[in-house]
Amino acid sequence: MGAIWRIRCALRGPVSPDRPILTEGESVRVLTVVDALRLGGAETLIAQLARVSAGADIELSVLSLHGRSPELSKLEPLLRESGVVPEYLDVRRTLDVPRFRRLVSHLKTTKPDIVHAHLEMAMTMAIPAARLAGIPAVGTFHHVHRPLSGRASARERLALEIATRSAATIFVSQASLTSFADRYRKGRPVPASWTVVHNGIDLDYFTPGPGPGLSPLPADLDLAGHPVVTVLAALRDFKGITHAIDAWPAVLARHPDARLLLVGSGSEEQDLRAQVARLQLTDSVIFAGMRSDIPDILRGSDLTVLPSIYGENLPTVLMEAGGCGRPVVASDVGGISDIVADGETGLLVTPGDAAGIAAAITSLLDDPERGHRMGQAGRRRMERLFDARLWAGALHTVYQKAIDTDGRVEVST
Repeated sequence: MGAIWRIRCALRGPVSPDRPILTEGESVRVLTVVDALRLGGAETLIAQLARVSAGADIELSVLSLHGRSPELSKLEPLLRESGVVPEYLDVRRTLDVPRFRRLVSHLKTTKPDIVHAHLEMAMTMAIPAARLAGIPAVGTFHHVHRPLSGRASARERLALEIATRSAATIFVSQASLTSFADRYRKGRPVPASWTVVHNGIDLDYFTPGPGPGLSPLPADLDLAGHPVVTVLAALRDFKGITHAIDAWPAVLARHPDARLLLVGSGSEEQDLRAQVARLQLTDSVIFAGMRSDIPDILRGSDLTVLPSIYGENLPTVLMEAGGCGRPVVASDVGGISDIVADGETGLLVTPGDAAGIAAAITSLLDDPERGHRMGQAGRRRMERLFDARLWAGALHTVYQKAIDTDGRVEVST
């Protein structure tokens, strides 16, 4: 409790009055703080932002709270490709007081114009540290609230309380903001610091293939000549992959050469492998693990499926599929309908409806020309709404306002 009290006290203090004022046209120096450099949706977005940030007058640096490890630094090569060399703080737990002090010292030494914290641990540590260092800060939530208990509930509540006292609390979809307001602000006004800023992707990286038709899939997958339906997601319960597997026998009944490609890893992998074996699908369902050649996989897939049952906010993979000109089948949950225009860029299905998933997949495999038209429409929609350059420009506006107001925010209780 002592550490939490110190964090709350830090949030009451003003930012430094001696901080330099930016001149027009000067780049904003942003320190992006994230829990770890995993290959998750929120983390990979940072690499995409890095590729376009200079064009929005943003000078980006990245700090991972967790230390470097095979699992927690997989994003580093993508960041380095974008010209960003990340640093690591080696935090052991959320309320790690020695590392918190080291973070404050790091901020006082490097003096970024603003700190942008992504995910709960980063917000809980970096926003108070920025306040103590006299630097404005903002935080982003990348998920839709769902019922929690115990420590998970306490961590989310603390992160939200801290983020709400930052210069801006960013939610990446209206569905996300509404879910947090319903849980934590029922009967009270939404704080002035809360705002929605859609993420975006680098559409120069996620592009359609160079010619007509599908591009070849990576050779090591050995899928040449097969219709391929790809699920690109962490193998976790809320992703609903079990329902895609349940749907697969009905797809095979009509398209016996089709293959279901599962790209990702996670806690449900063994259960999903057992389900595949039980349904005698081992020849047609491929577990590909974590991969970094995602654009190549999307360009070579007939369609992408995201069968989530809850918890989705603004899934990056659906933007990436659209950027690559591929149609999608996805559950109508969270902010997914912000990305997918049902019947235009893909098909939305009821969460958990294996029969509905099978019907949607089969309809697109039956009519490749329809899938092609949806993919083209998806690309146009991404260019209009989810280009990372638009996202970077919107963030620059948020950053500039935070800097101009010295990070001050009024919070109604």
